[in-house]
Amino acid sequence: MTQAIVIGAGAAGLRAAVALRKAGRQVLVLEARDRIGGRVYSVEDRELGATLEMGAEFVHGDLGELKKSRLRLEEMDGRHLSIVDGTLRDVTKDLRGVLSQLAKATGAGTAQSWLSRSDLPPLGRELARYYIEGFYAAPAAFVGVSDIANDQGMRTRRVLGGYDHALRPLADSLREDSALRLGTVVTEVMWRRGHVVVKARTRTGRDLAPFQAEKLIVTLPVGVLLARPGQDGAVRFDPPLKRKREALGWLRMGGVVKAVLRFREPVWAAKPVRKADFVHAPGAAFPTWWRTGSPDTPLVTGWAGGPAASKLGKSDPLPAALSSLARVLGRSASDLEGLLESANIVDWAQDPYSRGAYVYHLAEAPASTTADLAAPEEDTLYFAGEATSLTERSGTVDGAMESGLRAAKEALAKR
Repeated sequence: MTQAIVIGAGAAGLRAAVALRKAGRQVLVLEARDRIGGRVYSVEDRELGATLEMGAEFVHGDLGELKKSRLRLEEMDGRHLSIVDGTLRDVTKDLRGVLSQLAKATGAGTAQSWLSRSDLPPLGRELARYYIEGFYAAPAAFVGVSDIANDQGMRTRRVLGGYDHALRPLADSLREDSALRLGTVVTEVMWRRGHVVVKARTRTGRDLAPFQAEKLIVTLPVGVLLARPGQDGAVRFDPPLKRKREALGWLRMGGVVKAVLRFREPVWAAKPVRKADFVHAPGAAFPTWWRTGSPDTPLVTGWAGGPAASKLGKSDPLPAALSSLARVLGRSASDLEGLLESANIVDWAQDPYSRGAYVYHLAEAPASTTADLAAPEEDTLYFAGEATSLTERSGTVDGAMESGLRAAKEALAKR
């Protein structure tokens, strides 16, 4: 019987498994997808010779556990342009003021209620609401003030050459002794103290022989933990995780639709956007765009988070993306469509193995919510993933990796 099973080969699961393996434990990682990374999803564009990030792309604030990864980073703290009263305007200074105020947000209630009582000027208030709903992928009327009161957005660096470079060495070390199984969809966990039975199937639906272990590290995203029986990706726990229900009741997964578009010419090279890192169009279907590489690279990335993602629904997002980009560039959507060579678009809320992009806390969530979610069960089940970060790094890759290391240490400390 394996000593430990890890569900999920994302940042948290891989970090936990490698830590256990280095401590001499037998480990098996089960991953539903046909790739590692989870919400780190790096795709190669062979026509252009570039790496597209369909999931995590930035490092916000400190590197944390990513320091050891030697990722190449590009500063993205340059100019921000936004459409204000129908005109594209430099809002870099305004946005920095907003971020400074958000970092000092205090009080109870929702982000929306905080905005209503803040001293921000009208433009600052509009930018703040737009920033909150995009960055945190959550409606301002739902997300709590405690979620926005941090400085993760104050420094932004974009990963170059593939975010998955931080994870592939971990996965490769696990493959050496066949400790990593992709395409293995976990459906049920039966457990008691000191013994776990994991039921799984192939991606085509064939049941596999159950896996057994002494301990289990669960790195399922909150969206999956909240999934109802019968929904794609849902995992049944027997006995149920009753102690987790209250914590999960205060958590939600923010929706994000991300579009990376490649054109026949570098559309970002034209004035006035050429010198901008980000361009915003509040109210557009894809309200945020950024350069993907130098301005002379024919790639741009669009982001619809929170309410914007929900409004897109299940319809084809490409026309909405082209229309939104045309608005910020001052061009026609038909013109851009004629130049379009490829479009990679991911709706993370529709991914059955994540059911959202990253977690946010509802207003009035108890201060213990994250710790309650991260707490082990009966010295047998341990929990990791960005939503369980105890260092206020939820929503980040380094936070996920830190949580994986923490869960591994907890499992090693108990016999």
